[in-house]
Amino acid sequence: MSPTTSSRTFWSMTVLLTSPALAFNTFLHTRQADSSFDWTAITPTADLQYHPCYTNFQCARLRVPLDWSRTNGTTPPLNSNSTGGPFAAIALVTLPATVPSSNPAYAGPILINPGGPSGSGTGMALQLASMIQALVDVPGERHYDIVGFDPRGVALTTPSASCYESHYDRSADTIRAAGLPSVVTEQGLKMRFQMGRGVGELCAQANPGEESVFRYVSTATVARDMLEIVERSHELVVKAQRTNGTAKGCGGGGGEKPRLQYLGFSYGSILGNTFASMFPGRVGRMVLDGIADADDYMTATWSKNLIDAEAAIDHFYQTCFDAGSGCALRQPTDTSSADIRTRISTLLAFLQQSPVSAIHNGRLYAVTSFLISEAIRVSLYSPIATYEPLSLALADALSGNFSRILSNPNVMLRDTRLDVCVEQTPSTPPQTYIHSEEVALGIICGDSYSSSTTHDFPSATSLVSRILNQSATVGEAWTKIPLSCTNWPFRPTYSFTGPFGSPAPDNSSGNTTSATPLLILSTRTDHATPLANAYALSALHDGSAVVVQESVGHCALLSSVSQCTYGIVREYFRSGTVPANGTVCEAECEPAIPFRACPGLSEI
Repeated sequence: MSPTTSSRTFWSMTVLLTSPALAFNTFLHTRQADSSFDWTAITPTADLQYHPCYTNFQCARLRVPLDWSRTNGTTPPLNSNSTGGPFAAIALVTLPATVPSSNPAYAGPILINPGGPSGSGTGMALQLASMIQALVDVPGERHYDIVGFDPRGVALTTPSASCYESHYDRSADTIRAAGLPSVVTEQGLKMRFQMGRGVGELCAQANPGEESVFRYVSTATVARDMLEIVERSHELVVKAQRTNGTAKGCGGGGGEKPRLQYLGFSYGSILGNTFASMFPGRVGRMVLDGIADADDYMTATWSKNLIDAEAAIDHFYQTCFDAGSGCALRQPTDTSSADIRTRISTLLAFLQQSPVSAIHNGRLYAVTSFLISEAIRVSLYSPIATYEPLSLALADALSGNFSRILSNPNVMLRDTRLDVCVEQTPSTPPQTYIHSEEVALGIICGDSYSSSTTHDFPSATSLVSRILNQSATVGEAWTKIPLSCTNWPFRPTYSFTGPFGSPAPDNSSGNTTSATPLLILSTRTDHATPLANAYALSALHDGSAVVVQESVGHCALLSSVSQCTYGIVREYFRSGTVPANGTVCEAECEPAIPFRACPGLSEI
């Protein structure tokens, strides 16, 4: 796959652990507004029934038990699942393989997850499936379906995990929370702590009772849903092959049970790790990119995310310093990048104690250190695209102009006065995906519910101190969601908190271990999922291998272009083999100020 066709799309992705995957959600919003396909016309079914959609895609709604614990994790008979009992309907968008399932080169489905949690897999498929297919296919040897699915509560999957009656209320609360005093102050931490407790109460009022959707959105539940997708996909393929007399295995070889083939980013690495740990005998090819530590995540310790954050920030400052007058943030008297860092640190320290007011688009805002911290944090995910706009926004902020910060949709919701006054037509699935933050809370807080022993103010104080010690610059922004879990009322009915790991591949022993070792990718410097996490994950899954891409940003495939990395991923999906653990790949592109595209790219 050439840089021209692949990297333009990869770079447009925003996959944010503990924040909504905004790029996918925005794209999904656009595609859902396209009246050429009506999701409400699809009746959820226990078998996989696809419908043509979006020109080249196939869409389905797979009916699964709402609570896998009631079935002991097994699929009820189709007749009982179809006629009775609460259920969820998993939305899928699939780009079919370029060869029919009867072709010997047909290699089955690859499920994809964009992270978040709360990222839309259907939106990712609509945007990126053709690029991913071009990356993994080997003409004449292996051709894959690319399957995007929305996890529980997300986007087109129902029931929806939402806590607000209107988007106006959601927008107002987001703006209000952004204006709270800094958590480095006692008053600010107490206010953020109490607002976190209020979020739990709000979601409980909106979703009361034992059947609340928030009890059924755990990572373990989604992992079990993935196994169901694999089973039903295999069933569909075998049915088609029997019809034309070419029946064979799918995604696992021979007559074995079908195995998951998967590409997961960021939080998607936790989802993949969970699946591989729960169902080690059902793993086929699995690529995990941008690794979060599952034990740290499940226990809500939050001590293994921001380890490399300050190194990533130093890279931004150094890039600005090296740009000379081309970077608006650099001053003629600067002797090193440390001078730039000092000015931003001073601004953050000032706003922590003394927030200021700003008027933007006719609305009054309180500008806090949180907003600056969040602007830097979200910009570190895709440095090639964001270094220049971040430098301009920070330069303006130093002069007292915060318009660029406030107009960044990844920092502050867009001015929604036009959107919120438009009556939203109720539909199932929903026409627009506007509840991604609530879903993220539901998954994160629910996953750590059983492991978190205290939710009092002293524990919150310790949490904030631990996060700020990892990163003084972006730690404040990172505390937002963990503090929102301080009073989460929903205990998942189906959960898995470890142990994580899987034995070495051993096909000779039957269908009890992974068919192939895991392939683990990481950039050298990732502010949200540090490289150390990749090696820790590899140690848990025997035979797996880490590939280190020499770049800065979140996730190797998303933050830069590397033909070396692409080649390793393609070979892995072709043969199932991994390179030597610790293999290093150079990247073809690096961030620059002013913005500089990769050769052959006209835009990002």
